[in-house]
Amino acid sequence: MVKKLVLGLICGSIVFTGAVFMNGTPHAAQDIDNPVSIDSNYVSGTTGGNENSSGSELQLQKLPVTQTTNGVEVTIHSIRRTGQTTDFEITIKNGTANETVVVDPSRLAVQTNHPSADKASEKVGASPTNPDFTGATILPGKERHGWISGLALTEKELESLIVELLLDGSEQRAFSFAIDCKNLKFRTL
Repeated sequence: MVKKLVLGLICGSIVFTGAVFMNGTPHAAQDIDNPVSIDSNYVSGTTGGNENSSGSELQLQKLPVTQTTNGVEVTIHSIRRTGQTTDFEITIKNGTANETVVVDPSRLAVQTNHPSADKASEKVGASPTNPDFTGATILPGKERHGWISGLALTEKELESLIVELLLDGSEQRAFSFAIDCKNLKFRTL
């Protein structure tokens, strides 16, 4: 299990580094508790894994955030923090015609406050318990909604989170979300 976790973190870091340089455009985003119109002044730019734009800078986005890569769409709706985990409410939509997508929650990686000049950065891997997505397969044209969990974060005041997730199918898809956590109300249990 430890080897899988370490391998997952290493692979996630490598994929994240490559994904940052891929093309992408964030969608208009909003805080779940404080919706904003699509015409608001959100930070626009690019993040890896989205097939709809150009550029190479990592820009922070407000929740919810959505990325689509080769017909598969991942949306992060909200974030919940507990003493043991950092949980992400997500929906994965398989928009392909004939490809089954496999979710391996152990390949989740989360990094705090990157880049930040005045805050320490921390990186954690997946929680060993992920009941909503462990062994999950998503058939063509179907979707799956639930919570995917990383390990708990020690930093109390978060400015940003980088969330990396890899999905398998006939090809591997890397998703990397840069989430603006300023003024974000985290869900709690």
